[in-house]
Amino acid sequence: MKTLNLDGMWDFSFDEQGKILPEVLPALTWNTALSVPGCFDVAAPFFGKRGLGYYRCITRTGGTVRLSIDGVGVEAKIFWDGKFIGNCPYAYMPEKFCFDAGEYGEHELVIAVSNHFNKIYFPYYDFYAYGGIFGSVQIEELPSNYIDRLKVTATDYKTGTVHVDVETNRFFRKAADIVFEVDGKAVLSAAFSGKAQTFSFRVPDFKLWSPDTPNLHRLRVILGKYEEELEFGIRSIETKGTKLLLNGKELRLMGYNRHDSHPEFGAAVPPALMAADLQMVKAQGSNFIRGSHYPQRETFLKLCDKMGILIWEETLGWDVRDKELFTREFQFKQKDQAQKLANIHYNHPCIIIWGFMNETLSENKRARKIIQNVYDTYKKNDSTRLVTFASNRYEKDICMDIVDVVAMNPYPGWGDINWDEINTIHKIKPRLDKLKNAVPADKPFLISEIGASAIYGHRDPHRVRWSEEYQAELSTEVCHVVLGDDRYCGLSFWHFCDAKSYLNGGRVKGINDKGILDEYRRPKMAWDAITTALKDLKFNNK
Repeated sequence: MKTLNLDGMWDFSFDEQGKILPEVLPALTWNTALSVPGCFDVAAPFFGKRGLGYYRCITRTGGTVRLSIDGVGVEAKIFWDGKFIGNCPYAYMPEKFCFDAGEYGEHELVIAVSNHFNKIYFPYYDFYAYGGIFGSVQIEELPSNYIDRLKVTATDYKTGTVHVDVETNRFFRKAADIVFEVDGKAVLSAAFSGKAQTFSFRVPDFKLWSPDTPNLHRLRVILGKYEEELEFGIRSIETKGTKLLLNGKELRLMGYNRHDSHPEFGAAVPPALMAADLQMVKAQGSNFIRGSHYPQRETFLKLCDKMGILIWEETLGWDVRDKELFTREFQFKQKDQAQKLANIHYNHPCIIIWGFMNETLSENKRARKIIQNVYDTYKKNDSTRLVTFASNRYEKDICMDIVDVVAMNPYPGWGDINWDEINTIHKIKPRLDKLKNAVPADKPFLISEIGASAIYGHRDPHRVRWSEEYQAELSTEVCHVVLGDDRYCGLSFWHFCDAKSYLNGGRVKGINDKGILDEYRRPKMAWDAITTALKDLKFNNK
């Protein structure tokens, strides 16, 4: 078996007049080249343009193959030697396609990408809709019989017992021997029936995964001529009353919402920058990232697994309004995304929360049924993790009983200011006290967004809004109010770094400037203020 990494320079063609991705590949002129991963609309001559971008790669392979694409934007169609292979319907969502590549030799792969808004990515979302191929593209050459999916579940963190669900391709029907190795040691040899099957064993000399000790084990599965390897962690996440428990011990979350965004890379943030972001988070003493507001790249999640950063991952859907929310198409796509995400990223121990539909209409009785359906979809595909959504309906929210953790996005000290006020930081504690009293007494409560805008380099002796001083003072107060009160299970500031939005949405420079760092990762005063507050509060999870 061989894996081909197709990252690099691809031929590129842009159709500025194109509106809809074609069913049949049109005749194209390959007049330039772009990098994959990469976004075509971050620089001239395609900056700010919406249309159809066509990427072409010539590769040598053949037989049965599995094509993996780690996210596109906004949607894409895949063509192999001019033949349609499949869709990437959701921005950022990783996809895999298994197909017959034909005789061994040179073949043409074309990925047609649209960065037009669609029925899941609406123009009013407060983050930029980039066009491009965000993550790596790979091809695995497969035997005729192969494993389609492996799911590793730590069923008992005290004994190191795991279940491994093995699902093969649909043509695999014969019995065969299957061998499991962990960290290079054989742990189980058994008969495989030829259909989906679950195997159980204890991991020898197992070590638990946690933010402080992010221990990973290597699983190797051998089935006939096919072998697959992956890393997994042994850990549990659950709730007990108002507490989160990781491996049976109380867990408190501290961190940031984070966009995959950079002025020069768009949403195709390179692994080195991802690692640098996470190193900053870890060095500060934080332990948590909410991946707002879409699926995360495989590269990013692997880094979080290895570095011990806890993750909330969610489906694409931001402040969706009733005109779109109550359509059958949108509701189907939310459940479909939840099912895809829970399956494709199941083996990452860093993920502890699945999320969906940020700031939806959770005060509405019709929306309650939709929220319940998406929650149930997640739980059907993964009962081991917590499920929630971030609410901005506050005391009016009628869905707090559905979720495992109540999560809210309040902005006291920022959104509550009057025309004649310079500072409203004194309003933070009273507002949060009212909110925590509205949350069911038996539910954990997480502040999933909070913060204030600051323009990098804007300093003011009066500590007014949009100054670095104001953001720093507000951040310090939030840390002390939330992390100083055991009623809250955690805090994630909005947001890690400034990220591109839209000029016509009222954002200064088209940037959401509530980042604690600017868009180039330069710290504002708030970064040091939060770091100091965590030390003063002795925040840790040991």
